[in-house]
Amino acid sequence: AAEWIAHCLSRFDLDSAETAITTSPLPPPLHDAFSSILRNLHSYKPFLPQSCLPGYTTSDDEEVDESQPEQDKGGDEEELISTRSATTIVEPMVRLPMLERKRMSYTVSNLVGTHGHVEDTGMYIEQFEGYITAVVDAVRTHKGVVGVVVGDHVHASFNAVKRCAGHAKSSVEAMVAVRDALVCQCIGVVSGVSSGDAHCGPLGSRELMTFCAIGKTVVAASAMERF
Repeated sequence: AAEWIAHCLSRFDLDSAETAITTSPLPPPLHDAFSSILRNLHSYKPFLPQSCLPGYTTSDDEEVDESQPEQDKGGDEEELISTRSATTIVEPMVRLPMLERKRMSYTVSNLVGTHGHVEDTGMYIEQFEGYITAVVDAVRTHKGVVGVVVGDHVHASFNAVKRCAGHAKSSVEAMVAVRDALVCQCIGVVSGVSSGDAHCGPLGSRELMTFCAIGKTVVAASAMERF
């Protein structure tokens, strides 16, 4: 059972792994270790390329049941061999990502009053580091997830990647905490906060996959940050 669970986890087949962990008589330490790995993989899964997930398969990955008789496809043996070899060059099938509609909150924060210090590289780096630290700490403390950092704009979501009860209140409290943390450092920050529905899930290509939130809620937060 342990080998099968490890095999499922290595292939990111999390549903099969969870079923095996639940139903198999494992020693408590091993059960706890597998459960911890499973929880971590569930957290990382939205950010993984689709090629890492079970839906990405090629003909070489398909398991063949040797106990079943081979169906007669017609033609001579030479044609059958040619048909089998051709299947190995079929383009891999990729499971399309599914976006889930969620009630969530989105925040966008931005540094203000620091562009005059850009020429003073040391001062700007110090202020930027303090700013990023304050945002990340506040968002995580209020059960949000920092998504994207573009220049000095930091985007974060609440109740999108992971559950956050009272996400509207938590998002506002997080941005207030950022402001309060930066006041003593004489660093200005402006934030936009919006709550509502958004389509959330992994988007991208085989080479680059990331978790995204799309919808009016995200647009509204970005617009409020600019006011």
